[in-house]
Amino acid sequence: MTTSPPVRQCLALLRSKNSSTPLPSATAAQLHALLLTSGHLHYDSLCLLFRSYCACGRPVDAHNLLAQMPQPPPVSFCNTLLRSYTDLGFHREALILYSRMRTFDHLTFPFAAKACGGLRLCRHGRAVHCRALAAGFGGDAYVQNTLVSMYTRCREVAAAEAVFSAMRSRTVVSWNIVIGGCVKNGCPERALEVFEAMVGSGVGIDRATVVSVLPACAQTKDLRTGRAVHRLAEGRGLGNYVAVKNALIDMYGKCGSLEDARRVFEDDKFDKDVVSWTAMIGAFVLNDRAGKALALGCEMLMTSEARPNAVTMAYLFSACASLPSGKHAKCTHALCIRLGLQSDIVVETALVDSYAKCGHLEMIEMIVEKGSRRTETWNAAISSYTHREQEKKAIELFKRMIAESVRPDSATMASVLPAYAEFTDLVQAKNIHCFLLTLGFLGSAEIATGLIDVYAKAGNLEVTWELFQCLPEKDVVAWTTIIAGYGMHGHARTAILLYDKMVEKGVKPNNITMTSLLYACSHAGMIDEGLRLFDDIRNVHGLVPNAEHYSCLIDMLGRAGRIEEAYRLIEDMPFKPTTSVWGGLLGACVLHENVEFGEIAAKHLVELEPENTGNYVLLGKVYAAAGRWADVQDLRRMMEERGLHKDPGSSVVDAKSELC
Repeated sequence: MTTSPPVRQCLALLRSKNSSTPLPSATAAQLHALLLTSGHLHYDSLCLLFRSYCACGRPVDAHNLLAQMPQPPPVSFCNTLLRSYTDLGFHREALILYSRMRTFDHLTFPFAAKACGGLRLCRHGRAVHCRALAAGFGGDAYVQNTLVSMYTRCREVAAAEAVFSAMRSRTVVSWNIVIGGCVKNGCPERALEVFEAMVGSGVGIDRATVVSVLPACAQTKDLRTGRAVHRLAEGRGLGNYVAVKNALIDMYGKCGSLEDARRVFEDDKFDKDVVSWTAMIGAFVLNDRAGKALALGCEMLMTSEARPNAVTMAYLFSACASLPSGKHAKCTHALCIRLGLQSDIVVETALVDSYAKCGHLEMIEMIVEKGSRRTETWNAAISSYTHREQEKKAIELFKRMIAESVRPDSATMASVLPAYAEFTDLVQAKNIHCFLLTLGFLGSAEIATGLIDVYAKAGNLEVTWELFQCLPEKDVVAWTTIIAGYGMHGHARTAILLYDKMVEKGVKPNNITMTSLLYACSHAGMIDEGLRLFDDIRNVHGLVPNAEHYSCLIDMLGRAGRIEEAYRLIEDMPFKPTTSVWGGLLGACVLHENVEFGEIAAKHLVELEPENTGNYVLLGKVYAAAGRWADVQDLRRMMEERGLHKDPGSSVVDAKSELC
């Protein structure tokens, strides 16, 4: 068959483009159509088209051509297609192709391992590893590097280190992969150890090494090592690269060294990009310099060509959240809209959190209503209501979320269960229990523990115990929840028995566990047991008693009438007494009509909370019980002069819950 001039031109174009810049996608498809309609789609032209499709990012079309070839394609063709799939993130398709291959070379396994890492399929990754060993490529440095990377992406750090240890020749890339993998898997200390071994073995570091190890210094707050890495980078001539500068700013900011971060940021030897500005703004936010963070954000807008991204705005919203006025949050919100970032999920959740901390709860509902309405946004709003003690609002929003067919996730349930717990409604506890069973959330220990807390606070200890017994593994949070549940309902002895069982099982209690036990002993009048537990805090468990522990102990001694002993304990406290400590002593003085120590406690409370009318009212009760009516009148006159008024009492009767 005679080849027409257009077909010859087509083939010439394919040959020339396969060795240089790839053809545009549409052009490759047009050439394919021309060859097909002219009848010149033979083996050679198929091979040329195949390479063109792989190069221009159309691996599916390339795969279809591979199936049309009259003879089995060489392994290099399959490798080219594997590379095209993995470069575009089509990891599942890459693994399907790999599973059908029968011949391999040293390039096949790196692409297959990369696909397994992308899908976090450790079992498949191990199979690729085994086949590479069986095919004789287990000692290939390129294969080993990709296997290390695959294992770290699958969170199998031990397996990654085993492959790394078996390598005969470790390049700087090998070390960098291990260091970066340890950091990403929450092992920064190990990353620093590997880096130290790398430097000690004489391997020269590069930019990737510095950028990988500095986050480990940031996570461990190891400023000394961070500065050493900085000096090493400067000595190797790596200090002026933008990525290195950005990593240094981030490290210094997270280690609390704002001066160093600012010095790196203000260096004129590099062009600041959006990451540079964002890292410096984040450094100010993390070190409680909200005003400076917002000022730097304004400077970025006015003087830099870099435009804020979603992470920049999230940091700025964090800065707004720490300021009492909500006007900064509203201005930053308007900037997000102008930049077109308002629908980004990172921005939306940060915006909800900022408005909640500024007290602008009315804005949260507007964001949920007019925003992207994704699960994460609903979660942020529910969590904000819960933390602001707006339990009813949180539950209403959760039910609206379900009604609008937005599927909740485990974060949703972790946010709403504390609201159900504080609502102490047994009917609602049963409703949420059924919901969790239906959607299969009770397989999570965290969610099951949250439900235990709901039933415990609602007073159904029978179901609380059954749920606790069903937990496959009981951590300190689960034990603390069940102990607190029995303690708050007057079953102090049961709470102590559970505590003894917990210690026997080898679970170490935390400060909240001990607070719950002391609270139970205080309300049950078990003084000796309470004193023993207070001693256990330091002497048995190695914890440091905090203000809550002292407050419970003082309340316990005060209820028993041992007021002077409670006062001596306050004097011996290793830190300044809080309002809860003095409040516990004043409450005991009211109960036992002790004017002497009541006046002392009230004096300290008035200094700490001059606007709290409850303190004056309690002291008035002490005077009235002792018959000192003149002092009562003087106290009331003082309140009037200061413009203080006692809040009227109120009662709540829940005849039928509106939430049922």
